[in-house]
Amino acid sequence: MIAFIAAIAVAAAPVAHRKVVTEDGAALALYRYGTGEKPVLFVVDFGFDRTLAEPLATYLAERGRLVYVAELRGQGASSPGMSLRSVVHLDFAALQRAIGTRVDLIAHGYAGSLALAAAGHELDVRKVVAFSTPMIPEPPTELQEWLLSNGARFSSLDAETFDQLFAMQSKANPLQLSELRRTGTRDLSRAMASELLAWLKTGDLPLDDGTTVLRRLRGYERPTLMFLGLANAWAPSEACVILREFAPGDVRLRSFSRFSNGDDFAHVTLLMGALAPTLVFPDAEAFLR
Repeated sequence: MIAFIAAIAVAAAPVAHRKVVTEDGAALALYRYGTGEKPVLFVVDFGFDRTLAEPLATYLAERGRLVYVAELRGQGASSPGMSLRSVVHLDFAALQRAIGTRVDLIAHGYAGSLALAAAGHELDVRKVVAFSTPMIPEPPTELQEWLLSNGARFSSLDAETFDQLFAMQSKANPLQLSELRRTGTRDLSRAMASELLAWLKTGDLPLDDGTTVLRRLRGYERPTLMFLGLANAWAPSEACVILREFAPGDVRLRSFSRFSNGDDFAHVTLLMGALAPTLVFPDAEAFLR
């Protein structure tokens, strides 16, 4: 069952918000940017809310695209999350029914990896722009294991730890990053944190239909442009480039290094760094035409 609440204005942007209810009763927040055609579904990584998606969503909306930013269970204004598997089988299915037509997909991080696994199954997807979406996650670093073993309290991270994980060696407005850390992060449930940690340790995540994320991604066929931040400590580029080697579809890679661009991109600055609007967003928009 899907229920909607009336659209309400969000200050300073052409944004509307509605609620989508999944089959198990979880309420998901779905934000709409723009009024164009050819809808885009934007999925940001676990631990963050729509704040991280806003710069690119606004950029695309200003160029005639209709962009839906989804907050999955455990994110932002949505219901608390109990299972990563529920995200695949229930959240994406409900979002697809709510939008009602084929979408282009913008996928970010580990939540984005689940969205890629849902493409062709729960989601009807035409093209994909991916930002550091791991196919086979690397074993967790000490910092990742510490965070996920202690309840994944993203909202309680100090500035230094936040930068180490998500914004290392990147040009970004310090005030913007500080605001994201204070108001745009969300804690995972212990169950979801435990599942994510197990996924990092084993390299795969079992799904409720008897498949796994890796098995689905091996058959992934959507045309994809993937952006890689070479300073990404949360979702290392080595775990992401494997998609091009295993997936039978057209997967193109764009990576950034200090030598070519005078900057290294990390997990959040691919989407809101100082250079993202000039080095990242135009290529993403052009690919999705």
